[in-house]
Amino acid sequence: MARSRHLITSFGKFLDPIADKMLVNSTLILLVYTHSAAVLPVLLMISRDLVVDGLRLSAASKGKVVSAGFPGKLKTVLQMISIILLLMGNWPFVYLHFPLAQITLWAAALVSLYSGWIYFVKLRKYVMESM
Repeated sequence: MARSRHLITSFGKFLDPIADKMLVNSTLILLVYTHSAAVLPVLLMISRDLVVDGLRLSAASKGKVVSAGFPGKLKTVLQMISIILLLMGNWPFVYLHFPLAQITLWAAALVSLYSGWIYFVKLRKYVMESM
């Protein structure tokens, strides 16, 4: 909405990804709590987010800004699909005995790890130079 009205601010650029991650990660944690989602893929995705955020902050402190690439966007799409399916009890696939919600959750975790690796490769020099 802000983009369509040309109301983009630095504060919005900073806060929007944080709000998105808080919403997605808290929903995933609640789905694990209710035994609707597996623990491991959720832990992998949250861990990846923390590592990538640290890498991005380290790079940003040195003036390097890295935008999200295709794998990161694919991860987000897969997370949204899996969250919707998990919230709906895997409907209508539950009637076909096909665990699409869990499959998309694991796919999101795998793509998440892949995109995290890409971030690490791109940004490791900003972290390693201070060691």
